[in-house]
Amino acid sequence: MDTNVSAGSYLAAVRDLNNLQTNYQVIQQIKASGGRMNQHSIPEFTAFLEKLGHSVKDLNKLNVIHVAGTKGKGSTCAFTLSILSQLSSQLEEEGKRPLKIGLFTSPHLIQVRERIQINGQPISQIDFAKYFYQTHDALRSPHPPLRKVSADSPDMPMYFRFLTLMAYHTFLREHVDVAIMEVGVGGEYDSTNVVQQPVVCGIASLGIDHQNSLGSTIEEIAWHKAGIIKHKVPVVSVEQVPEALRVIEERAKENDAELRVVKPVDNVELGIQGVHQRANAALATALCRTWAHRTHNVPASDLYIARGLQLANWPGRSQSFPSPRVPSLTWHVDGAHTTESMRACANWFSSTSSPCVLLFNAAHNRDARALLETLHTSAPCNFVGAVFCPNVSTQRADSNNFTVQKDNELAAQWESARVWEELTGNSVKVVPSINDAVEYVENTYTDVRVLATGSLHLVGGVLDVAKGSI
Repeated sequence: MDTNVSAGSYLAAVRDLNNLQTNYQVIQQIKASGGRMNQHSIPEFTAFLEKLGHSVKDLNKLNVIHVAGTKGKGSTCAFTLSILSQLSSQLEEEGKRPLKIGLFTSPHLIQVRERIQINGQPISQIDFAKYFYQTHDALRSPHPPLRKVSADSPDMPMYFRFLTLMAYHTFLREHVDVAIMEVGVGGEYDSTNVVQQPVVCGIASLGIDHQNSLGSTIEEIAWHKAGIIKHKVPVVSVEQVPEALRVIEERAKENDAELRVVKPVDNVELGIQGVHQRANAALATALCRTWAHRTHNVPASDLYIARGLQLANWPGRSQSFPSPRVPSLTWHVDGAHTTESMRACANWFSSTSSPCVLLFNAAHNRDARALLETLHTSAPCNFVGAVFCPNVSTQRADSNNFTVQKDNELAAQWESARVWEELTGNSVKVVPSINDAVEYVENTYTDVRVLATGSLHLVGGVLDVAKGSI
């Protein structure tokens, strides 16, 4: 599997990866049939892993930190990465071997290789192409034959499951000391959940989301999220609503797993802004302390904790930057896509004095009206205008998304604009792409704060077009 690649192979890899996306029509068929998670998904993923030459037991070498949740799991992983990076530096200062830290997260903002990181940096384009084609070609090869779990089992994993497989393969080949694995959707049947002996599991804040896959009640959703709990593996959770916590407690008891519930940190400087991040910081702190203890990587002092929390960075969440082209205009981006996260976004962004402009698109199948009403009522903002666009960008192949229906008439955007106009009386503008939206905002407004929110895909596009990087 020593595939020869060049930097130019990255674009080819991205194109081949995009062909693995589940298209909109297939997704709708799945939803129409009931939309429950595939209970064969973990056995099927195990078969893919075996075909690549790895066993499930091999994953135990990665000393996994596994994180699930409805909101905050990505930020928790970012805090965890930062804390472990500082732990690595402190161990090195003490004459011990530094850590090699893997991170798998989703979605990406600009380039897909952001999803697979080592020591806080996305793997290079050359390495992405190398590990992509090692994975891709091994799965396409007729030898050894793929073990079929059922007659309907696929021959090739779809987009997210392929990237999960590629991440595990990359981390094994790179001999990382720890792999921070963020769950995609749910937990019980998520492809990351193939790992059987993580070092520690974490559960961020739970709420109602992905009802088609996980169920319509908080208890059903909590059951899926708590599916990452393993036999005798410590699990840490943030504070949850009582109904969700009861389910987590039950699943921890079933697995003889010690459960610890942590309160938000206080009087600590955080590198990721927002009051809601204090719970994520507490979860990350507990995860890192547990990991260090269980892997015998305990340093002489706890300095690494405070340093890690302070230096944490998570692009696209509570992020601000000045416009390179319009100095008096400041962009503020946050990938809020649930009512709870939109409420936190509004509290972070709120301002009663300076004029503000909204750039919005709801992630696919989200309740745009509920998100806009939450933004409008949660905190005071002096909005003077709003722009609406689809999650379409002409920047790069990494941003192609075949899982949503093309909306040439921009019906969803016009409906969101009508709702916002009804709520605020603002002037509204609908444009056909993120590129057009950024251009319109920067050509129309000066001396304003611009909030781009509603979807991480929108935020990624804005970062790419308005800033040129994350």
